[in-house]
Amino acid sequence: MTWTKKAEAVYAETKNALQTVFDALNQGQQNKILKNEEVKALFDRYGVVTEQKEE
Repeated sequence: MTWTKKAEAVYAETKNALQTVFDALNQGQQNKILKNEEVKALFDRYGVVTEQKEE
């Protein structure tokens, strides 16, 4: 596996892990964690979907 493929695999794995954690939080917890600029920047960097879902 090339370094690029390995990097892409790690990126995808990290993104999926972050998305799973975010999705497991309730709406209040999601709002609170997104107020932390470092966490928000990390989520943005990995493309984590943080928009609230209409229910």
